[in-house]
Amino acid sequence: MTGLGLVCPLGNSVPAALASARRGERAIREYTSPWSPPELGRRVGGTVEDFDAEGLLEPRFAAKQEPATLFALAAAREALAQAGLDRDADVDRDRLGCVIGAGLAGAELWHRALHTAYGEGRPDGIARMAAISITGTAVTGLVSIRHQLRGPSLGVANACASGTSAILAAADQIRLGRADAMLAGGCESSMRGLLSYASFVDAGMNPTRDPAFACTPFSANRRGFVLAEGAGMLVLERLDHARARGARVLAILAGGALGNDAYHVISPDPTGAAWARVIRLALADAGVHPHEVDVVSAHATATPQGDVAETRAIRSVLGAHADRVLVSATKSMHGHAFGAAGAIETALALAAMQDDVVLPTIDLATPDPECDLDYVATGARKKSIRVLVKNGFGAGGVSSALVFRRDEPSRVLREPSCFEDQFAF
Repeated sequence: MTGLGLVCPLGNSVPAALASARRGERAIREYTSPWSPPELGRRVGGTVEDFDAEGLLEPRFAAKQEPATLFALAAAREALAQAGLDRDADVDRDRLGCVIGAGLAGAELWHRALHTAYGEGRPDGIARMAAISITGTAVTGLVSIRHQLRGPSLGVANACASGTSAILAAADQIRLGRADAMLAGGCESSMRGLLSYASFVDAGMNPTRDPAFACTPFSANRRGFVLAEGAGMLVLERLDHARARGARVLAILAGGALGNDAYHVISPDPTGAAWARVIRLALADAGVHPHEVDVVSAHATATPQGDVAETRAIRSVLGAHADRVLVSATKSMHGHAFGAAGAIETALALAAMQDDVVLPTIDLATPDPECDLDYVATGARKKSIRVLVKNGFGAGGVSSALVFRRDEPSRVLREPSCFEDQFAF
């Protein structure tokens, strides 16, 4: 990892978001939507505030984009600048690629289109970008154009695991020799429309309008997730390429895995067995023994089934060592950004890792008896972090796990990793 970028409810840059997260701030707020019937009233969610799109696109063109696209452009700009791979960098841009995940690509523009066509009776006023945006490649295309990323390009739609899946897809392009570096991440801004709101009510969304009880992972009184928006971007680079450039290596992606629990289209397997399998595969891929894990950045959406299943999966993989591992659930602070969730949470966790800090799980006063790990409930905590696992699960049974470690050139892996080249973030 040589670059990170963030736009999320906690802040519109990595330093701002990290500072808010370290303080344990709740960025879940009341909000209204201009695209939904007034009878829905005010809702609670993780909204991006005070976002400035200046300089991202020509103003007239920027006004036609959905917020997710602008969030992605801003996060990409920050990540590439930190990595030293902005447009002025002396590198082969044919070898720089882009993979971006989105759970509901184009949803915001489609809500606008429906409002224009049926609410205002102007079907001829629908923005032309609405049709393009739903393909999922519009964001990847605009980011690639803006930063001249002419290498491998993919748009990923893998539900709540879109961001983590995009990171793995980017790693594959480097491993296969098709790129020297990749920008990877996720973006989302689907929370303001009627379609998103109505669809997620039956998929585990918390109906509360009290921010203090909106998203409480692992707690006894949890009632589900609340939607959020934002973008997280990471620069993934072949390690020898990063070192040759003199880039600062923030962390190493040592391994990862994808899977499916093949159980139910919405509800996870309550045993957590399939999720445990994916975590085991990721650790084996990384050549990391379970007892080496220091921190788990949990998916933790605050659903009754999901949090218990994830706890069981972690215990199954780590055994007795699970009691010594810190488990962080930052959705408690920023909400569930769906397709962007994994990328936002990965960027937050790795930014905190630079200072040996584990971010807190807030509003966890009374844990569920079946959720019996150390969830960092009393505030951010200092801990020497060498190995961090990031989980990402989603509707349709999709599951993913990433394993990161510090850049320690002298470290000998426990067993060969199928990631033949190590990747710098």
